Amino acid sequence: MKRVVIIIAIILMLLPSVSAQFIIFSSQGEILVLAGDYTEGTFILKNDQNLDFKIVSFRKYVVLDEKLNEVGGFKLELQKTIYNEWASGESREISYKLFVNESVKPGNYQIVLTFWGFLESGDIYIITAKVPVKVVDKPLIFKEAITYVKERPFSSNYVLNGETIVVYSHVENLKNSVIPLKASAYLEREGKKYQLMTKIVNLTKGDNIVRFEIPIPYNLPSGNYRLVYILEYPGGTYSFSKDYYIQFGVELSSLSLKSTQVMEDSENEVYVTLTSERDIKVNITLMTYDRNNELLHKYSKTVQLQKGTNIVHFTLLAAPPGEVKVLVKVAYNGVSLGEKSTAYYVVAYPKIDSVVYHILNDGKVEFVVVVMNENPEKIEGALSYKITAANGTLYKGLEEVVLTQGKNEIRLEFHLPEGEAKYRFVLSAFGKENVREGTIYVEKQTPTQTLSTSSSIITKETTSSQLKSEEKSEKKNWTLYLVGVLVAIFLIVMLVKWRKPSKRRRERPKPRRKSPLGKYKKPKIPKFIEKRELPKKR
Repeated sequence: MKRVVIIIAIILMLLPSVSAQFIIFSSQGEILVLAGDYTEGTFILKNDQNLDFKIVSFRKYVVLDEKLNEVGGFKLELQKTIYNEWASGESREISYKLFVNESVKPGNYQIVLTFWGFLESGDIYIITAKVPVKVVDKPLIFKEAITYVKERPFSSNYVLNGETIVVYSHVENLKNSVIPLKASAYLEREGKKYQLMTKIVNLTKGDNIVRFEIPIPYNLPSGNYRLVYILEYPGGTYSFSKDYYIQFGVELSSLSLKSTQVMEDSENEVYVTLTSERDIKVNITLMTYDRNNELLHKYSKTVQLQKGTNIVHFTLLAAPPGEVKVLVKVAYNGVSLGEKSTAYYVVAYPKIDSVVYHILNDGKVEFVVVVMNENPEKIEGALSYKITAANGTLYKGLEEVVLTQGKNEIRLEFHLPEGEAKYRFVLSAFGKENVREGTIYVEKQTPTQTLSTSSSIITKETTSSQLKSEEKSEKKNWTLYLVGVLVAIFLIVMLVKWRKPSKRRRERPKPRRKSPLGKYKKPKIPKFIEKRELPKKR
């Protein structure tokens, strides 16, 4: 080795008299340096020539600008200056340290390196290599930010409540000292910030990662949001943004009924359809209200949803007649996920409200069957009747009826014998029967009762008590009227006798005054023949 060094020294002394050839080594890599600072690292030089060098020795360097003018302000130090046995096609890493003055303007430069290469034969070659240099005046280099959903890294631009958005970027510090950086990330919607996160990051020399994980709360309303990522330091600012659509992932798709019309004693069924993009438990509350918006029933269920379509079934208890409103709400831990409503109609059975009767002038008994229909539409039905006495069935038949909304009066006339009789009325509609039956007692008629429009009838029907009291009041009024007439006649007779004429003269006998009640005739006992056939429809 000592011999080689001596030879090189001798050659260098004799170099001006020695002829040399010029060749070029190629380079890889770029030197990035901050003005007013230094950088160190390695770049690669490759022996592209078909020559195997015994020794390659570094001699000098110059720095050229973009116009190929030599400039100053650079100082290059190589860790090694002599390289042994550099074969053809071989690449080597050259360690360096480069200083740049503050006066150097930002831009692109190149360092031109000059080496001497010595072959084993003693031939000398002058080798040049060019290494690109980029000078910047800002110490930080911001790489492009990356964002994704932590639970679903390959999702596009939507995120579910309860998931996490990750955003990060690489920041390279060119300065050989720590630089404090203020970083922040948040969601923005209509000028309002959500989930704001900030921190101070001390950036060391080289590559640094600034990262945020933004949790999406369950109560954050669904909608379009913009993710904003900002990095700030005294020398500049880097910002990044991306739009996301946030949704809970559970949708109340539909609310359907088994039937939109049921009878008042019948149940109904409700089907709640939910679509889910996740496996999650939700609370479903269903309420029914009557036509006055009064709460009828409340049902609640906790349901484990699976990804896809989920159908939840409810059985509704019987409700009173009229429209019934159905309201369903879906929630997760108090967070509303949606609500829907629908309605169905409960049809009322028509009912016999009361049975009253009257005695007509011709002695017939008129029954008035009062039927209530709570439905707004007309209803077709049938009213059957049966009147019986001790000697068997007196009347039996069927009436087809059309019932309008509200109170309907159905009138039927019968000849009833004296004594006790029973009646039975059956209203049939919608396949259901409503029965009203009772017992009445027809008293023996008197002359006074013959002229009266009412009869003394005893009945077990509660609805007929008011009618009987009215008949008694009417009889009492007739009795008072008759007593008053008799008293008036008596007073007139006494007045005539008291005022006798002074001279008696012959007077025509006065006709006998007739009773105002008319001539009394003993009533005939009615004969009743059992009707074995139904009367004709009216």
